[in-house]
Order: sequence, then C-alpha cells, then structure tokens
Amino acid sequence: MGNMQLIPESTETEGVNVTGDEVKFLCISPVVLITPSFNDESAKKFISPDSDEFSDLLYEATISRMEVTGRYKPELLASFYKFQIVPDAEYINRIQSTHKKFARIYPLYDNDIKFEVRGYTFPFTLYANEEVQKFVYENGLGHFSHKGFGMLDLANNDSIKRESQHEMNYA
Repeated sequence: MGNMQLIPESTETEGVNVTGDEVKFLCISPVVLITPSFNDESAKKFISPDSDEFSDLLYEATISRMEVTGRYKPELLASFYKFQIVPDAEYINRIQSTHKKFARIYPLYDNDIKFEVRGYTFPFTLYANEEVQKFVYENGLGHFSHKGFGMLDLANNDSIKRESQHEMNYA
C-alpha cells in the first residue's frame, strides 16, 4: 500500500501430504463451476454436488487450467480421465437440516464488470490421479482461482504441526 514495504521475519513450511488417488478436501473459499458471461444467468444455476454434471464441469475446468500451464503433455493430460467429486453427505444433510446454505450467489468483478456466480463450500473427497490432486491443492479448483475462488485445504490436516521454520536474512 503506497510506499509501505512488508518484510517477513521468518516463514514456515507446512508438511502437506497430497498422495494417492483419494484425498478429502475442505473448501476455504467458494468453488465456481461456470464462467459467467454478459446478460447470461447460467453461472447462477444450482447444480447438485452429487451429480455427474458437477464433477464433469470441474474436471473440464481443471484439465483446461492444467493444459494452459504448459507443464503437462497432451498424452499425460489424456491419462487423467479419472475424476470424481463425492461430497460429504453427512455435512450436506446437517447443513440442509439447519436451513443453512452450502451454495450461494457471489459477486465477481472481471475487467471492471460485475457478474454473479454460484459458489459452493463443503467438504468433499476427490478421486483423481495424484498429479491432479497436487495441482488442485496448489492452484485451486474451478474457475477464478486467480481471484481467490476455489481455494482448498486438506481435511484432517494438522495445521499446528510445522515441518520447519526458516529465518529470513536481509543484506
């Protein structure tokens, strides 16, 4: 902000372990399924999280984002066909029974134009290749992760346990 400079005294590295083809995630920001367009309300459409359409939309968004990075060859991307999101049914039922929402409409500003999108926040298990799991954890899930949507954390992760702390040295 202005001329203010922030200089960290130290950093911590978390022990993140995204391994295997089955990982349980928590949404720490809403996951957006559909890219909005001008004068189109389809981005606000509710899609049930346990439907194949829900998983298919996120699969397409994830693979296209992986392709854009240039880090994955087309043959490797084609091998990532296994992709299924299974919402935590107990959580969904508990939220619905208390008349709370796990899917809401959020404002989104893109090129100074206000859009409205539906975002989903709930725990889920993702069945996918380990490379896809790591990409999703590091880069978010769905559309507009560059704007903070679709950020995830690992469920049952010990946030207190830290791998190491690094002192910062400045010349």
